Amino acid sequence: MPASQRTWIFTIALIIFNILFFWIKPEGKAMTIVSDILPILCALVALGGTALAVRSFGTGNRARLAWILLLTGVTLFFCAETINGFLEIILNGDVNDGFPILADYFRMTAYIPVLAGLLMLVFGYKKSRFSFGSKRNFIFGLLGLSLIAFTFVHQLLLSILRDADTGNLAKSVYIYYFAGGLLITFPAALLVYISSLYKKAWILSPWRYLAMGLLCLTIFTIEHSYLSWNNTYGSGNFLEVFRNLGYLLVAIGGLYQKELIESV
Repeated sequence: MPASQRTWIFTIALIIFNILFFWIKPEGKAMTIVSDILPILCALVALGGTALAVRSFGTGNRARLAWILLLTGVTLFFCAETINGFLEIILNGDVNDGFPILADYFRMTAYIPVLAGLLMLVFGYKKSRFSFGSKRNFIFGLLGLSLIAFTFVHQLLLSILRDADTGNLAKSVYIYYFAGGLLITFPAALLVYISSLYKKAWILSPWRYLAMGLLCLTIFTIEHSYLSWNNTYGSGNFLEVFRNLGYLLVAIGGLYQKELIESV
């Protein structure tokens, strides 16, 4: 059985466990431990999947550089999740106290190589002169996504910027998360759109699941930032399912990329 299929089975089992565990809501430290361990595990799987994708490319390949950038970003995400887990499980701290914490700087830095890697994939596709489908569908989709993103982020940003109790450093980090998430959303959504043009083309499966995973992570980060600012976020929030699923989809994208190259 290919590694991608095994990872799909693992993903389904873990997400089911994740949802059931959060639904049961056990008392005590069990919730905190599971809530912190799962993203570390999922990020580690994503790291392994993207590393295998990088390893499968030959040297001098432009796509390999894009995946190296994505691997760098995933590694930084893994470091951020590990720091969060160490703080809450080992030190009995709270990641919402003293925002931003060290993990936030790793997470913010991760946005840079992830965005660069996505843009390299998009521009590489554009350079190949393959179709972007119907211009009308493309333009309407872009305008729709822009409107949704602008409305969503605009409302969140206004609420935070008007908050006199939030310090300037914290506001800057929140703005960075929202702006970074917005920037990642566009190339990721574009890769999903491109892959949808060739539904039966296995060659674009890596992009499809990679981009869907990053979109899940972006949704989590933006909403998590808002809830943390509003002091309404805690361990066991079902929003965390998006984060864990996002990491695992990134891993699946990397494994599909590896298997694609090995099949050529």
